[in-house]
Formats: sequence, C-alpha cells, structure tokens
Amino acid sequence: MIEFQELSWLRPAWDQASAHWKSLSHGILITGNSGIGKGHLALELSRLLLCTEPNEHQACGQCASCQLLENSVHPDLHVLVPEAQIDNQPEPVRRHASRYFLSEKGASPTRKPSRVIGVDAVRLLSDSLATKSGQAGRKLSLIVPADRLNSNSMNALLKLLEEPTAETYIILVSARPYRLAATIRSRCIQLECPTPDPQVVRSWLGDRYPEASIDVLPFARCGIGPLQINEIVAAGEHGLFQGLIEKLHRPSLAGDNPLLLAQECSAVGIQTALRILQHLALAQIRQRATGVGSSRSCSSESTFSGRESCIQTFAEIGQFLLNPTGAVDEQLFLEDICTRICEERES
Repeated sequence: MIEFQELSWLRPAWDQASAHWKSLSHGILITGNSGIGKGHLALELSRLLLCTEPNEHQACGQCASCQLLENSVHPDLHVLVPEAQIDNQPEPVRRHASRYFLSEKGASPTRKPSRVIGVDAVRLLSDSLATKSGQAGRKLSLIVPADRLNSNSMNALLKLLEEPTAETYIILVSARPYRLAATIRSRCIQLECPTPDPQVVRSWLGDRYPEASIDVLPFARCGIGPLQINEIVAAGEHGLFQGLIEKLHRPSLAGDNPLLLAQECSAVGIQTALRILQHLALAQIRQRATGVGSSRSCSSESTFSGRESCIQTFAEIGQFLLNPTGAVDEQLFLEDICTRICEERES
C-alpha cells in the first residue's frame, strides 16, 4: 500500500492547497499526468477538509471523522469512480465508491462494469449532498477520473457546482481536463500536480524494490507514471513492458508482422498499449512543432513516419478510448494501428 507521505513530488501541490484550505472554493480540480498520485492527493485533502480537529495544515488522524475515513465508512465522503477502474484506486476510495455502483442498486449481475460515470450516479450524489451531514460537519464528493463523466452526467454535475449546498466540496481529479466542459472547469480552482523527475522516481522505486534494477526513463518517456511503474514491477511485468517500448523505438520494423506487434501490445493490456502509442504520437507532434526534444518526451522519430500520421493516430486513439466498445473491436482497432506503424516504417 502506498502512503501519501511517500510521494514527495506532490509536496508543492499539497503545500499550495493546505496553506489555504480554510478558504478553498467548493469546486476543486486536481490535474496532472497519469500515474503520479493525484488520487492520493485528493484523498489527503479530503481527510483535512472532513477532519473535526485539524492541525494547522493536516488532519489530526484521531477524531471520529478521521477514524471513519480510515475505515472507509465515512457517511459524508461520496466517491464516484467508473466501475471498470475501481481496482486502480486507494482502498478508502474503493470502499466509498461502491455505494454508487449500479451493481449495488439491483442492476443485472451479467452487465459489464461501466467505463463511464453516468448521470444516475451524479443524480444520486446530488440527493446525498442535499441531506444533512452525518457528522454535523462538511460534506465532500470525490470524482475520479472526472473526464469519464459523459455529457449528461456533466450537465448534472454543473448544477451541483452552480448551486452548491453549504459546507460542501466537490473535488474532481483528471489527467485529461480538456475533456471536461469549459463551464465545469471555470467553476473550479485548479491544482496542478507536477510530473516527478525520472531521478526522483528511480530513487523512490529503489527504496521499494532494493533488489531490482529499474530503468525508469523509457517508462517516463512513454507517459507511464511512477505509480503505474510500481504496479508493473510488483506484477513482475517490467521486462514485458521494457521489450515493447524498446521495439517501438527501433529505427525500423521492416519485415515485422503487424499482428505480432499487436500481440505484444495486447500482452501489456490493449488500453494501456493504446495510451502508450497515443503518448508517442503526441511526443512526436510536439517535437516536430518545437524542433526540440525533451528528456521526458519519447525519442519517437522512429515510431511514426510523419506529422500527419502522428496527428491521425493521436486523434483516432483518443476518440476510441473516449467511446470504447467490445473486446473484439479493441483488438481489431489495435491491429489497425500496428499495421499502419509497420507499413509506414517499411517505406
């Protein structure tokens, strides 16, 4: 289990929020790259806002409210998370989110876990926030990731932000805030979490896995955050990812079978592989636009053949991930992308 205090790179964002926690807006948008611990920061801020006996800039950890949150049964913490992403969340977030799942409300047991936060969940949240606080204090909603709200649920959330009840906070967490409606972003203060330097990540992982030799730079270059790297190493999949990343950066894929490349991508998870490919495309677009490479961007000249291909790939993957379909369609879409990469790099 990862504790918030371990994530030293979040300290500047925490200092900014905790220094003014008594005067924070009712709408808070926490942003930053994927896998850097934004959810942990949001949960720590939730602890502070719900604590009944806070220290100057920190929850006491001893009051009844802190104990309820620690045991994942706080009546005034309301969490919305897509059912399909619940396993990626800290334990208190998972437990508090379950009360808003359709599977807990009598939905068919054969239905697939939802990948979006639907309007029914937001309406239920609105009803919950309209009731009296269970601890006679603040009420707080945590929405992770907020960019998985669909258009209807965004409209319902906007009403909550426009007409907030007293002593109520709504914390949105997103690595893709551009997907949120401008009207929602404009009603929140934004708290940006910095991406840690690879050396900081290497040191952190070295403390957690002293026997392992982990080269974090290829992961960082492909948009894989420290918490995601931690999960990969813990699952023993470090070599699998390393091999795929190295292959995608090879100067040529001449003679490679695109179906074999798709198979290697599938081995790390189709959606994970698509996000890696999308990040590579974006890195190359930025590099071509500025003419300057970045230590945190991919050395991705060998991944796509040109600017148009990068833009097309980035847009297509983004649209597909926004509206995913079944497993068969996911596999076919990945194979199309891999075929394009192989054919372009053969020419």
